[in-house]
This record gives sequence, structure tokens and C-alpha cells, in this order.
Amino acid sequence: MTSATINSGNKTTRFQKEVRREYVRDGVYGDAIGNDINSIIQTNKNLKKISIPLVGKVGGAGVTGSSQLSGSEQPLSNYAQTMQPTYYRQGVLVDNEENELAEFDLFQEARPALMDWAMELKRDQITQALGAIEAGGTYYNYGGTGGAYGATAASATNLDTWNTNNADRIIYGKTISNYSAGDHTASLLNIDTTNDKMTAALVTLAKRRANLARPKIRPVKLGRNKSAVYVMYIGSFGFRDLKQDSTIAQANREARPRDVKENPIFADGDLFYDGVIIKEVCDMDVFIDGGDASNPYSGVWGAGAAGDSLATGGNGGTRVGVAFLCGAQAVAFVMGRNAEFKRRKEDDYEHLNGVAVSMKHDIKKTFYNNKQHGMVTVFHSASADA
Repeated sequence: MTSATINSGNKTTRFQKEVRREYVRDGVYGDAIGNDINSIIQTNKNLKKISIPLVGKVGGAGVTGSSQLSGSEQPLSNYAQTMQPTYYRQGVLVDNEENELAEFDLFQEARPALMDWAMELKRDQITQALGAIEAGGTYYNYGGTGGAYGATAASATNLDTWNTNNADRIIYGKTISNYSAGDHTASLLNIDTTNDKMTAALVTLAKRRANLARPKIRPVKLGRNKSAVYVMYIGSFGFRDLKQDSTIAQANREARPRDVKENPIFADGDLFYDGVIIKEVCDMDVFIDGGDASNPYSGVWGAGAAGDSLATGGNGGTRVGVAFLCGAQAVAFVMGRNAEFKRRKEDDYEHLNGVAVSMKHDIKKTFYNNKQHGMVTVFHSASADA
């Protein structure tokens, strides 16, 4: 009897399909990624430089009855977010001497490690995009040079311009009055450790600001009934404060299923309050606090920021966290090429064995007419654990 074996080419094809799926869908932001206008992170496939269009709503009162419409038409406002996909690659190399010391398939064993690298890169680039700003038509990172193609760190002046242009979609602490017009530094200094932690009331305030913002920030529609919700991404210390908030705790105790597998009182998972799904992004804190030499985004919003450090920007030099309440089309994800594995061809007379993962993309927060299109940014006090 002869048993069938799987052709190596079929194995490769299966791996590539799995990689493409994980590259897009897995991770903390995976369920927010989609290719339609109802997605928080909207994808677009294009190999070259591209502009993502947004057409604004039509204004004006129109005409009624026998009134003539000709001559009373309204202009159709439209804006464009420019994207430039570029390649990101990582690989591993093993020579025959080392390969033969252990009996394993390099392609199979390298796949999970390289896939983790690709997914972490995508995750961190999305986080960097959430914190990005625009000033004078130029896209900047809050800090650091990674992230969107060609983006550099924002200066304090750039942050002040962003503060001015987005007054209706930036919150500093628990009250709107903490906002200092045209001065991001002064606004951060109004955040104190007593009054300005993340609370249920601050989640509701952020939702209300999104509802009232003009141009409008559209909620996303989820589930069979297409319920309209916003999604908030927040670091671990802000998430901790929300879980400890008495209103959130009461909602979990009295309104959520009393199941150890589903209720966040017992199990790790998202919070849900007042039409806002709140997701913890543990790796976001590295952007502020640093301490991870292997992560190129370590400390870019803190000690590495060219403008205002969130690690010391609050009242009395205290730590400031940031949360992002997102609606539809908050971030654009242009995929030039899906992630795929490549084998090394320069093999030193068949002595070297190499495998790499390669993908081409660009990820940016969407800005139109100097405003961040689908998001309310919430700065809050977020002291590290003592």
C-alpha cells in the first residue's frame, strides 16, 4: 500500500493563503479592517501612489414647489488622502551546517516567527496612524519616523496647528474647558491625575463630540441588526481606570451576562458602554513609556517625541495616556501587495537556506480639509502602576 503525500508546491500555496488572511484579519485591529465605507480601517488595493477620495454631503436648503433649481445648485465638496505603498520585508537565513544539526523544515518553522513580525509591524503602524496629525497639509507622526511612508515627527508648532484645526474632535481630560485654543502643550498641562482619568462619563463625552462634530464622524454598523457603534482603542492604564470606574463596574455587574467566560469582571475582554466598544491595546503603552529596544516605536510618543512628550506632558510632569474613539474610515490601509513568503535564490552553491516575508502597503489616518476624518482623540491622565 502506498500512502499519498502532499506536493510541496501545494504546501506553499496553502501557507500563502494563510499568511494573507492573518496579515489582514488577525490582531487587535483585525475586526476593524474591511474594504467598504463602513469599516474603521478601510482597505484599498493599489500598487502605486493613490489618493483615497472623500465626497462630502450636499448642503443647502434646495428648492420647493415651482421654484427654479437651475442656478441654485450646490458645490460637491471632495478631498483626497494621498497614500504611497512601499515594501516591508524580513527574513531568516540558516546554512546547511546549522540546518542539518536539527531536523526541521525551515520554511515551516520560520513561518510563525515571520508572520508574527509582519502582524506586529501592521499593528504598530496602525497605532502610529491613530496618533498621527496633519499641519499645513503635511502628514506627521506624533513622534518618530516609522509608520506612514515618508512621515516625520511633529514639532510643537505642528501639534498646535492640529489642535486649532481639530477643536471639535480633541478632548483633554474630563471637560471641554481643558482645551487651550491653539496650544497643545497648555492643553496637556490642564490634565491632572485627580480629575482627568478615563471614566464612563469621558467615554460618553467622546461619543457626544463625535455625534456633534462637523464634518460628521459616522459610527460603524455592526451585527445582524446593524447597530450603530463607535470603537475606542486605549492603552492598558486607561483601560485599567475604566474597569475600576464605578459606573462601568455597575454596568458589567447588572447589564452584562453573568458568565465567567463573557463578563469582563471575570474574564479578559472588551468593555461596552453607551454604544462604545472599548478595546485594550496593550502595546500602545510602549509608544509612550519605551523600554523595548527591539521595537522601533518604543518611546516615540514619550521621550522620542519632537513636540510634546506624553510621558511627562500632564500637570506637574505627569503621564498622559491617549484613547481613540473611531468611526467609519478613520484609517486608510492601502495594500500594494499582500504578505507572502519568498525563498532565497542566492544560495552559495546550495549551502544557504533563506526564507522571508514580504508585503507592500501604506497605513495612514485619514485627514480631509485639515481635519481628522473619522476619530475623536481623547487625552487623559494615565499614571503607571505604582
